[in-house]
Amino acid sequence: MSNDVLFYTQVGSLVTFVLVVFGVYRLLIEQKEATIQLLRQRLEDQGEKIRLLELQTPDALAKSLSERVERQLAEIERLRIDGTVNKEEINRKESELDSVQSRLASLLSTIKHSDFLCPSCSAPLIQRTSYDVHGYVGGQEVEAGVEYLEYECGYATNHEGDVSPCKRAPGELPEAAA
Repeated sequence: MSNDVLFYTQVGSLVTFVLVVFGVYRLLIEQKEATIQLLRQRLEDQGEKIRLLELQTPDALAKSLSERVERQLAEIERLRIDGTVNKEEINRKESELDSVQSRLASLLSTIKHSDFLCPSCSAPLIQRTSYDVHGYVGGQEVEAGVEYLEYECGYATNHEGDVSPCKRAPGELPEAAA
């Protein structure tokens, strides 16, 4: 073989190697960008979930219902002052008030039996953290979302069970409520 053939073969091999390296680099960059975009989307979804959960907190629902009860009571009192002319309106407003009060009682019952209160002593929830657990099932990697719950009394639990016990006696009121 001549030196020219060897030289051009080496130059061709070098150019091919550089093109392959740049191709692999570009592929890795595209994969990184796709991963970043996926993580941004997950972050937006989690932000939306947090916003929706904040709108549906027991305190917000209880406050809304309490305000409705107060408005209804004020309206009933105003109608009573008007006298017997508005007797029908008073009866309608009283039945509406009874309905709102029963919904408030139902909400309070739901809160009491939810994970917003410690199941042992009814202390309030102070931390709820969601995180992902990774593992393998049937040879494929899977991901599951789980929660960690921690209450004011020290009781904590996660997907594996109790993490720490309740430090109050059953039925003992939290210090703020006592």
